[in-house]
Amino acid sequence: MALLACCILIVPASAPADDPPDAFAAKQIAQKLLNQLGEGLTAYNSRKMLAAFDRDGMPGYLAFQDQVESFFAQYESFRVSIRLMESSFEQDQDKDKGMATANFTLEGIPRDGSPAMRREAELTFEFIRTPSGWKLRDVTPRSFFS
Repeated sequence: MALLACCILIVPASAPADDPPDAFAAKQIAQKLLNQLGEGLTAYNSRKMLAAFDRDGMPGYLAFQDQVESFFAQYESFRVSIRLMESSFEQDQDKDKGMATANFTLEGIPRDGSPAMRREAELTFEFIRTPSGWKLRDVTPRSFFS
């Protein structure tokens, strides 16, 4: 009977039983970064949206920044819905990184009075641990934000 009681006390874990710790951590990190991205869009704050990305480590960051700024200039407001579908975590060359796939729905009200824009796509994000914390390193397709 004492052995059974010890087993019951040991069973509770910090992560759900069907998520290994790495998968659980990847999901939390991805969700936080996607929330920051979405908050930047809904607040109509390109700086906040771009702050979710790794400025120093993202290939072609400056071109992407220009693309996003141009995208914001076309619209006066955005509504966004992001649903995280899957995420994973790995160590690559002593760097922690992860991947996430999300269903993204974006609606924008154009500045020129034309009909509202609506886009839906499955986007893939790469995220990486930087000295300043976790950041998005890439998004595919980038053309979603143009």
